[in-house]
This record gives sequence, C-alpha cells and structure tokens, in this order.
Amino acid sequence: MEQERESLEFDIVFVGAGPANLASAIHLQRLIKSHNARSANPLDPTIAIIDKGRYAGAHLLSGALLDPRALEEFFPDYREQGCPIEATISNETIWFLQSKRKFTLPFIPETFSNKNSLLVSISRLGAWMAEKAEEEGIQLFDNTAASAPFIENGRLAGIITDDKGLDKNGKKKSGYEPGLLLKSKVTVIGEGSDGSLARQLGKYFPAGSPQQRYETGVKETWRIPEGRVIAGEVHHTFGFPFEANVYGGGWLYTLSPTLVSIGCISSLSPDSPVCDPHLNLQRFKLHPLMANILKSGQMVEAGAKTINSGGLDTLPPLYGPGYLLTGESAGMVNMQRHKGIHLAMKSGIIAAETLFEALQQNDFSTERLKSCDEKFRNSWAYDELYAARNYRKAFDNGLYPGLIQAGLQLSFPGLSMKKTQISLPSFSPLPNLGLKKNKSAAAAIPEFRSDGIRTFSKERTLFNSGVMHEENQPCHLHIKAEDIKEICLKKCTIEFGNPCQHFCPAAVYEIITEPVPALRLNPSNCLHCKTCEVADPYGVITWTVPEGGGGPGYKVS
Repeated sequence: MEQERESLEFDIVFVGAGPANLASAIHLQRLIKSHNARSANPLDPTIAIIDKGRYAGAHLLSGALLDPRALEEFFPDYREQGCPIEATISNETIWFLQSKRKFTLPFIPETFSNKNSLLVSISRLGAWMAEKAEEEGIQLFDNTAASAPFIENGRLAGIITDDKGLDKNGKKKSGYEPGLLLKSKVTVIGEGSDGSLARQLGKYFPAGSPQQRYETGVKETWRIPEGRVIAGEVHHTFGFPFEANVYGGGWLYTLSPTLVSIGCISSLSPDSPVCDPHLNLQRFKLHPLMANILKSGQMVEAGAKTINSGGLDTLPPLYGPGYLLTGESAGMVNMQRHKGIHLAMKSGIIAAETLFEALQQNDFSTERLKSCDEKFRNSWAYDELYAARNYRKAFDNGLYPGLIQAGLQLSFPGLSMKKTQISLPSFSPLPNLGLKKNKSAAAAIPEFRSDGIRTFSKERTLFNSGVMHEENQPCHLHIKAEDIKEICLKKCTIEFGNPCQHFCPAAVYEIITEPVPALRLNPSNCLHCKTCEVADPYGVITWTVPEGGGGPGYKVS
C-alpha cells in the first residue's frame, strides 16, 4: 500500500546545496528580479533548495582550488560581499616523489597551471552561498534528503523526501514523520558525485552515455606552527605513495601560514577495487617533505568523497523530462586542472538561464529544457572539458605512459624509472606488484600501524569528520542476504580478499570470522563518499540516503 504523504508544490526544486545549485538559484532569482523591475508581466515562482546535510556546507569537501571565472559572472562583487577566500595563489609547483626524495618539475605546462585561482574551504564557501541564496528569497531546507523520484506521466514531477523516525527494522518509532512529496515543474539535481537520485532516474530515463569513472579523494586539514609555509602555496605530487601502474596523486595547499590542506586522490573501479585511499594519505604524510611540514601540528578536520573523472566523454545529457543536471551530477570536473567548482557554478548559471526562459514562456517541456545542453556546448566550460577530454584516459596504462601522453616528458638526473620497494616507519614493506587488476587485498594492502601523531586510524579520523547518524534507523547500505552469503563471504573473499574493508575510508565494512564468517556493517560511520558503490566489483552494494541530517559535519574542508 502506497504511503500517504503530505504534498507541497513548487515551480522549481533544487536537490543539493552545493556550489552548482546555489549558483543557479542565486542567478535565477536575480534574473527574475531584473525582469520584474522592467516588465508588465512579473514572474513569481516558488523555489526551494533541499540538502541532506544538517547545515549548509556540512557535506561539501574539496581541496579546494577555485577558478573565479564563473563566480565573477553571476556574483561580480563576491569579495565585497564577504566571500570566504582563504588565499590567492602565491606559488605553485609539481613534485615527483620517491619514498624519501622529491624532484621539482622545472616548469608547469599552461594546461596544469592554477594562475589567478583562489584557495577556498568549499564547506565555508557553500555556507556563504547558502546565506546569499536565502537573502535573495530562496527557501533552503537542510536536514532533508531526496530519497526517491516521483514519476508522473512519463516525467520527473517531483521528489519524495526521507522518512524520519523508523527503527533498525523499519518499524515506526514515536514521533515518526513520513517523507514529503515535493511536486515541481522542474527539479534541478546537483547531488554531487554518484548521487542516489540521479542514479534512480537513470533507470527511468537512460542517458545512453558511457559509464562514469571515479576516484576517491581523502583529505585532512592541519594546523601547523608558523614559519614553514606561505599562504597561497599550491603543490601537486605524483609518484610516491602510488605504484607506477596506478593512477593517483597528492596535494598540499596552504590556506594560511598556519593552516594547510593535505590529501590524496586514489583510483578505484569495479575491475580494480583493491586500494586503501585512507592508507595512501597516511603513507603520503610520512614522506620527509610532508612530515617536516606537519611536525608538531594538529589535524583539525578529515573527510573523503568520490570524484567524477570520466571527463567530457562520460557527461550525460544535462536535461531530461522534468529535470536538469548540474555540478558533479552532470560530471563537471576537469581532472587535468584538479578543479571542478568553477565548472559546477557555470553549469548552474546555464541551468538558471534555461529555467528563466522556461518561466517566461510557461513551458517546462523536455524540448524547452533541451536548450540547457545547447547553452553548455556553446560555453567556455564545454571548451575547457573538450581540451582535457583525453587526460585521464592517458593514465590507463600506467603513470609514465600517461605522463608522456599528458605532455610531461621530463627526465631527472639519477632517477630510475624502475619501481622500487618502499620501506617506511610503521609499515611492512610494500610488495613489488604487477598488473593492477584482480589483485588480492591480502597481498596488496600493507599492514598499517598508526602512530596517533602524524598518522591515524580510520576510526580516529572519523572523530575529526564530525560524522553523526541516528543509530536506530534502517541501514542505508543495501546488500541482499544471498549476496552476502554467496558473493561477500565466498566469491569476493577468494577473488579479491574482500577489498571493501580497505577501500571504504570510514571502516563501515568488516569481515568477521568468529563464531562464523559474517559481514558486519557500521553504517553510522558513513562519510557519504560513495566509494563502496563505485568500487564494488560485483555491483551488490546500493547506497541509499539515510535520515536527513546524518553524515559528516565539515566546517573548514
């Protein structure tokens, strides 16, 4: 029997309060106000933004580098309005790392340059943009997750929000509140990487585009003693701690003389799931270069998220029956430039202009929304992604072939291109691995013992993520009982050594052997990064939204 729900009607509902949708809502509202000031036919649409975080910016995580090009388009006075810019770029390098050495590239190709970019905390930026959206008259509902699409007459006609007050067995607790049905003429989906609503929509309206690919980024923000760095430094690395046949890299951004962002991006996929992104960052911090910068410092925040990396070739159509896609829901990331915020904002601007035209014409048909795609293809955002379309694919055969194809044909005196065994304090020696695919986690993942000073366990970093969930609620990670029995505890154990225990940055998955083998889930640890869903080699894990308000609580990431 269908659950009876309260229904609210809007003209436009934005799902997700990230830079893309916030830029879109602000730009749209300003277009409407400008139109109304000079038109005899004013527009007065009802617009709402929902977000599953417990406050604006709570689920936003990035390095973060911001190319201000799109921000300047829709918010030219952003500095005067108090936009939280941490620093402007003062110095930029690319380092090739071996276990104890670094080599600085003598120049930075233009396509990799971050000239004129800004360093920001995306969670702080998102909170500021949400405040500006509310000042424009936009209704923002946090603690509200989009759990399912509402399909009517062959189009997306709204969304159903999360039920609140169900226990672990799905039974109603006191204070139970069923989710709302939010009807809309257009829904703008900007959930971020591997969004659950966009995934469900794909079953109703297949995009026909190549499958998206993903990496996992793990980040920590550290407070360090003054005198080691200058605000605005941007350092990207390749090499250590990654094997030469694995795509990955690190970064160090200096937000102030005493605050740094440090992180690693690790490649994962269903055919290559054996990887531990959290471990990669811990090893990265033990490189002498990083260790000296972090010495006597303190980690203040940590987190993780997946990143779309397929580029232009994997972008879905930006429109569909009753909806538009923005930001990472639309694949707006340029891996070559290590940036996506500006592309997300530009996609939001384009969506806003499409919505404005639809409101003027009172036409919300798929044919009208199709102009969003046309606008994108005529924009600088399309040109940028087109120029970088082959970058990530170049590394599919390993680091060095990728560097050659990417244009970094550089040689360093005394540096051997052969892989070497890495030995660092607190770690068992890393084996010299062959091909990256179909490896067992038992052989590929080294034993790790954190020191609690510079390196930390997954459980310890969770404390610094601000993660919170209602404990007594249904598990939001869905795996069928027969799949746990036949795949998780048998097939995956033999073929991959249960990599879910390693690729999840939050220690959500545990294989226990006593008294009998079993898969134990710790859903309250979940950082909403979606790594489990995109790296699962058998496709048996489905990530669904927990109660709104659950998840990480980022403030400076």
